[in-house]
Formats: sequence, C-alpha cells, structure tokens
Amino acid sequence: MVLRNVILNNVRRKHTWIKPEGYDTGISVYNCIVKEKVPLIVKNKEFTSWYTCGPTVYDSAHIGHASCYVKLDIIQRILRNHFKINLITVMNITDVDDKIIKKSLQSEKTPTEIVQHYEKEFWDDMECLNVVKPNLILRVTENMHIIKDFIKRLVHSKHAYKDEGGSVVFNVKTVNDYGKLQNIVQRDSSNLEENLQTPNTDFAVWKAVKENEPYWDAVFGAGRPGWHTECSALASAVYGDNIDIHAGGIDLRFPHHENEEAQCCAYFSKSQWVNYWLHTGHLMQNSIKMSKSLNNTLTIQNMLKICDAETFRMMCLMSHYRHNMEFSEEYVKTAQTLLKSYKNFVVDCKAFISGKLHSAINREILNSNLTENINKLHMALNNDFDTAACIKIINSVVASTNKMLHTPVESANNNLTDVASVISILNFVVNTFQLFGMDLNKTVAVNQIESSDLTELLEILNKFRQNVRILGLANKDKSLLQLCDGVRDDLKKCGIIIKDHGKLSSWSK
Repeated sequence: MVLRNVILNNVRRKHTWIKPEGYDTGISVYNCIVKEKVPLIVKNKEFTSWYTCGPTVYDSAHIGHASCYVKLDIIQRILRNHFKINLITVMNITDVDDKIIKKSLQSEKTPTEIVQHYEKEFWDDMECLNVVKPNLILRVTENMHIIKDFIKRLVHSKHAYKDEGGSVVFNVKTVNDYGKLQNIVQRDSSNLEENLQTPNTDFAVWKAVKENEPYWDAVFGAGRPGWHTECSALASAVYGDNIDIHAGGIDLRFPHHENEEAQCCAYFSKSQWVNYWLHTGHLMQNSIKMSKSLNNTLTIQNMLKICDAETFRMMCLMSHYRHNMEFSEEYVKTAQTLLKSYKNFVVDCKAFISGKLHSAINREILNSNLTENINKLHMALNNDFDTAACIKIINSVVASTNKMLHTPVESANNNLTDVASVISILNFVVNTFQLFGMDLNKTVAVNQIESSDLTELLEILNKFRQNVRILGLANKDKSLLQLCDGVRDDLKKCGIIIKDHGKLSSWSK
C-alpha cells in the first residue's frame, strides 16, 4: 500500500495549455485546462474558426439544448458584431447513432425517417429561438468517406487497434496529456504497477456491424463510426490541424471533447488541436440538472408556451454562460418583468423625443453616464463575455434615465440638446440588446397577448369608460357621452361588445 501511494503521488502530471500565436482580440476567456482566464488569441485576424457539437437527431430538443445554443449564439453575436471578428461557424448533425437505431426499432420507422423528422424540428426550434444557423452544417452519413479516411490513418499510425469484437478502438495511452480538459489524474505506464486499476478509457472509433443495423464498408471492417470520431473527423476536415474555438455544453467536456482532442492530437501529431474550449453550464430545475435520462426535460415548443423566446434569451443573458441556470417560475417572471421594463423605457424615451412627454433632463449627467457605461459594457464583454454584468450596467442606465423622464416639468417644448442626450441613451440600450439578438422596438401583436392579459386589459378599459360615462351622465355632458359611445362602437368593430346597464357597463367577446 505504501508503494502504491508513493507511485500515485509521483505520477500526477500537470496538464499544459499552449498559448497560441496570432491576433490578440483583447478578450479574456476561461480556460478549463489551466482553470483560469487567458487571452483569446486567434490564428488569423481575417477569420476565426468555431466548431459546435450539434444534436443527435433522435428526439425533440429540450430546453437544456435551448440554453446551450442560445448562450453560444449570444457569444457568436458579440464576437461578430461588437468585436468585428469574422467568425466561421461549423456544426455537425449526428444522424447515425445507437439512440437513433433504438428509436427506429421502437417506432417501426426507418432511421432516415427518424433523423429527417427530428432534424427539421431542431432547426425550426432554433429559428423560434432566433439562433443564427451555422455557416456550414455537416451530416455524418453524408461525409462517411472523410470519417473512414480519418480512422484509417489512426489505425496506420498505431493509435487505434481492432478489438476482439471487430470494432476499431482508440488507445488513449498513445497520446500525451490525455485528460487535460477534465484534469484527470494520469498514471505513467512505465511504473511498476502499470495502470494501478485505472478504468479503461479506450473508446470505439468504429463499431463493428451488427444485425439489423445500418453499416458502411471499410478496409478495417464493415460498421459505423463512433460518436467522438464523427466530430473529430468532420471538424478537422474543415479546419485542419488547429481550431480557434470549440464549443458545447459542459456535459460534453468529458468524455466527448476529451476524446475529440486526443484523436486529433494523435492524427496530426500535435500537442494541442483546439486552442479554446467554451462550455455552457447546465440548465437546472429544483437544483437538478435537466436531462432525458432523468426524465425531467421540457421540449422547446412546450417551453415556449410558458415563456416566449425573448424572455428565455433574457434569462440566458442574466446568467453567465459558464454558470448553471435555474429554470423556475420565479426566474421566468423576473426575466419577463425586466424585459417589460426595458420596453416601457423605450416607449418613454420616444414619448420625450416626440414632445409628448415633458421631463426634467440633466444632459450633463446623461452624457457622463453614457461614456462611463459604454466603457463598462466593453470591459464586461472583454471579461469572458459577462452578459450578467452587462444587464446590471443597463439596469443602472435605465434607472437613472427613468428618474429624469418621470420628473415632469411645465414646458411647451423640450430642449433639443436634451432630446439628443435621451436619443443617445436610447440608442445605447436598444443597440446593446440588438447585439444580444433582441429587438426592444418590437411590439407584441394583439393575437400574441396572453388571454389572461387581454381580459385584464379589457376590464381596465371598460371600468375607465364606465367612470367617464357616469361623470357625463351626472354633469349632463354630451361630449363625454359621445366619446363613450365612440369607444363602444370602435370596440364592436374588433369583436368586443360593450353594454350599458344604467350606470354600470359590461363587455363580452
């Protein structure tokens, strides 16, 4: 036991990250290998390579997927539109997999029918969430020749071997620094107690053919690719021996991303394939991770019945992309309230600008706040895309400006210099959310208003009309009564019937 402990203490290796050479973007990002923030340096100033692990299309996407892809979409928008980086994005579609085959057998549909249905549904969901499509989408079954060539080279270089069942397996002991993304303890195979009962981490790069399963012929035997190898082969086919950014959910860091890195380092005989790994946090419910295995997921379409896409994006903005995000009724309401306050702010600014609202504006304070908070926002985005900090900055700007807008003054006209200052604040707020993929100028159509909200709105309108009518009757003011009749007639055109019962009024649809 003493010998074993000595060996264990002496064989730990410090995982290394190689700082790339190239264009320093000025951004710092969290690095899971060194466990700290590092400068984001891309190979070429002209373009930056980005690869995202796509879905396995065997079932409906759930809100855990939504949070991952929305958060990554926000980061991509920031890189493209704030930092003016020419981002080239690639995503794979896993359309052959154990889960797809199992679903096919259960549903008595062909694998092709399964993947076509769920891939279309996935892209429809992404469109609903306002997630920008990747520049290049690569389906596994359409690029099998690339994957087979990739595996052939791994076998030839002795990094992969054929097991007893006929599958081709990657030997992780043939690469240095395996486990660096997850910071797994490595053990030197030259030690006396080789492996010391370390679990076998070798993984299949090509699964041998089985009865009633789709397969492809290859020089190393008929079968189909392993999941990890699909991404490795397709991403490297586009970007070669080095990628700037590789992204996905935190649950993919090990073993999926670890195995991708290991294969490509072996394939290209390099120590580092991906320079920066970006991982989004889990989506939680009652502090429990949402996953299909736990049967606690909610499909994206069902989620959109609870909160709209803009509210969900606001929830993602309020939480740092690396942190877990709790999906709860309270958090949804908080995001809805915040979004509503921003849209009300836009309405108030426009009312002041158009002269409908007369307010006590201190343009010196507004201009000073603008300069200060533009810098703060830039620093927050530089700091590992900290959108949560950005929301706090916007809240501060809105609160200070609202205080002025809601301080009335008796004036026939607003000072044009004050108007210009309010316009500059409005542009800052609206443009920031446009950067994040949201339009604060967009108004909600009546048919999109929740039924409960519409009922409450009509109750308020009816009560107001009723009080005006009572006042008109009491004062025998025909002009007020005519206004009430006009409201009644206009609502009738919209399908809302107002009936007067003495001094009381009611409405119906």
